[in-house]
Amino acid sequence: MAIVVGCALLLVASGYFDGVTWPVLVDAVLRTTYRLAIAYGIALFLGVSIALLVGWSPLTDFFFPIFDILQNLPSFALFPLFIYFLGFTDLMIVLFAVSSIVWPILFAVLTAIRGAHKDLNDAATIFGATGRKRMWSYLAPLSFPAILTGSIVGIAIGWEAVIGAEIISNISGFGAFIKGTDVSGVNATAVAGALGILVIVFVINRLVWAPLLTESAKRYAE
Repeated sequence: MAIVVGCALLLVASGYFDGVTWPVLVDAVLRTTYRLAIAYGIALFLGVSIALLVGWSPLTDFFFPIFDILQNLPSFALFPLFIYFLGFTDLMIVLFAVSSIVWPILFAVLTAIRGAHKDLNDAATIFGATGRKRMWSYLAPLSFPAILTGSIVGIAIGWEAVIGAEIISNISGFGAFIKGTDVSGVNATAVAGALGILVIVFVINRLVWAPLLTESAKRYAE
């Protein structure tokens, strides 16, 4: 990251970014980040809820291959369907991103539940963790490390989904902004926007994911 910051400072000093309309660019990056945050929240709720409901039931082996098939459907191949039913709207972009983000979270949690030690499952049953109590008192804490790793992968995919959807639909955001700046896509504005998103990703990783992963390693280390 220090190398990236150093290169960015050199570009600023050289006047490379003098032609960038910063207020418009900042607004575009924030719109994209906002859509991603909403999509992640929805995907997190859906992915964890479905995994908790299915993961400990006898139907796990039935649903797992179905989820696997759905996961492997190319996201952008389904994009015309999202446009057809939802139009060129923020909701369309958000739900399209949800359809990409939810799978890493869902499968990470499902795998964690399916891979839980039999001794842990037996102990949870002995101590009365059944029904809803089993989900929230045993399976949810057990899945916390998986939720973190699934979230990190999902958000990385989510950036691509949101920006790609903005480029295709031309809805205001970073994707539409860089699409409108230059047909080549390689210019000072695109570079500035990419650096801005890189900074956002770095800050989130340092302030959110890194501390959570450290805490998870301490609490759930075997």
